Parts: sequence; C-alpha cells; structure tokens
Amino acid sequence: MLLAYIDEIGETGAFVSNKDARYKTSPAFGYAGLIIPGDQARKFGEVFTREKRVLFKADIAAAEHPGRWERKGSEIFRPDTFEKYPQQMRVFSYLVRSLRELGGSLFYYADEKPLGTPRQTDLDTDARETAAMRETLNRIARYADHNQSNVTVMIDQINEKTRAARLPAMYEHILGRAAGYAEMKRIVEPPMHIDSVLSSNIQFSDWIAACVTRAIDYQLIQDSRYNWLAEPRALPPERYLR
Repeated sequence: MLLAYIDEIGETGAFVSNKDARYKTSPAFGYAGLIIPGDQARKFGEVFTREKRVLFKADIAAAEHPGRWERKGSEIFRPDTFEKYPQQMRVFSYLVRSLRELGGSLFYYADEKPLGTPRQTDLDTDARETAAMRETLNRIARYADHNQSNVTVMIDQINEKTRAARLPAMYEHILGRAAGYAEMKRIVEPPMHIDSVLSSNIQFSDWIAACVTRAIDYQLIQDSRYNWLAEPRALPPERYLR
C-alpha cells in the first residue's frame, strides 16, 4: 500500500500580475506532496518531527501546545530564505533525501492560469479545483499501478462545507474513470482530509507544495523574487544538522 499526502499549490483565484492590487497571489494552481510506502510513513514522520523540533526549538518551546505546533511552507520558502535562514533549506534537502531513502517520491501537478480578472477569464474556481484534483488523482493512480500497489490519498483538512461539496465529484471521477482506465482502481478511497497539526507527513506535503509554488513563480514571472531557486549555491554547514 502506498500513501500519498498532498496539498494545494497556490490558490484557485484569478491572476493578473505580481504587482496587481488584488489578483497577484499565484500564476498557477495544482497539488503537490509526497508518496511513500505505507510501512515507511510513520518512520518518515518521525524523521520530520525530529528535524522540526531541532530547527524550531525555541518556537516550539514557547507554543501553547508544542506537540501541535507547525511551520507553514509559505513561511519556509520566502524571498530572503537563502540569505537569512539557510538552515531551513538544509533541513528541507535532508528531508527530501530521507524520503527517497525510504522509497518515497515527490509529486506535483499544476496548471498555469490564464492572465486576467475573474470577469476577463470567466473564472470558475470550483471547476479549476476539480480539474486539478482529477489530474492529480489520475497521475497518482498511474504511479501506483506502475508500482503494482494500491494507494490511499490524504490532503490537509478543509471546512466541512467545502469537503462535502467536493467529495461527490471525487467519487464520481474515480469510479467513472475506472471503467476505461484500470489504474484508477488502485485508489482505495477518494482523498481523506487530515488536520495538519496532527500529521507530520501532511505538514511536509505543505512544505513541498510551497517549494513548488515558489519554483512556478520563478518560471512564470519575469521579475520573480525567488530567483535563488535556480541559482547553485553551497549551503553553509550547521553543527546540529546532518
């Protein structure tokens, strides 16, 4: 059994430019995260938790509920991350290597948005989310079939109203597409929603999604503030990091 943990890349709203007063959040939307053999998921979660506790020791100690403290990926990958917080990049790189050593893989799927306001692009945010989720599930199913394994998909928790609205569409897609694409039968259930504060692997999927979001920003925006993503740099050694 494979376990896939995914989170959103960007958001579903319109995009005009990174200088627009309202529509400047993200030029693409999709999903990203990790896929790992089920019998290695807990081990990777332990690695993530250990590294997080070392990296953010002071923040966690000061938290009201240290066991439920999390750092969002948007705070990890900032324009000044490489200069001011290189240890965060070093930990992220270490976690990616650890994931791969445990037989896991990174995953992402994203669609570039048409430029323009909601009126100009005839925006339907529900349709955009549904299309991205369908393509994400298609690719996860193919990966699982290639590995001759079933897969369970998990995503960060959303509000109940939104979850209830999305669930029928996911069921319909998985069951309907299975008639012509046998790999869809590899998906055991539509994505389950898990509170990120309770799942280390969901937290790491958020970090991955944030990293991909910044990389897309660099690729699609001419004056992106994240050009450091494509510049080869040596990370300084940190005594307490591997």
